[in-house]
Amino acid sequence: MGAFYKWIARARDEPDMLHSQGFEEYFHGVAEARYVIRKVFRIVDDQAKRAGLEPLEHQALIQIFGSRKPLRVIEIAERLDIPPAFASRLAIGLEEKGLVTRSRSGEDKRSTHVEATDAARDALAGIDQVVGMHVDYFQQQLSEAERASALGIFAFYVGASRVADFEQLIEQVKGSAVGHSSG
Repeated sequence: MGAFYKWIARARDEPDMLHSQGFEEYFHGVAEARYVIRKVFRIVDDQAKRAGLEPLEHQALIQIFGSRKPLRVIEIAERLDIPPAFASRLAIGLEEKGLVTRSRSGEDKRSTHVEATDAARDALAGIDQVVGMHVDYFQQQLSEAERASALGIFAFYVGASRVADFEQLIEQVKGSAVGHSSG
């Protein structure tokens, strides 16, 4: 994978690199990463639906619960990349299901804060438990090369573009996979 990072650094400066073997390797990694993302998101979405949540409601709930503070509706919209009016409707729907509470901001009466309830914690934990089982099974179907290709692209997407960063990330993932393995 180190060769990939050297190639991508050169490709930015040398347009003829787009016709090299490195370019094909890069898109192989992109294809693997996209496959993994789509498969895992499909698993997550299916489990959310089984728990009575639409996928975007589930994503909103993850953002709300995962925040260290109540989120404003506009922040939910930003994190989900949707219009604020749609984020507001999601928050209202989640409140009707007992998964969030909404309250007016003390500083800005035009702003609504949204906070997860204990029922949200329980719903997310239940979904996550089942998702974990399905994702573990899916991960076992991937070869080491497929994992490395996908992980390389994920690392690149989040800015771990130096070879040392990537190698450190791989070691961390291997270490957590060993600790996470159920036998």
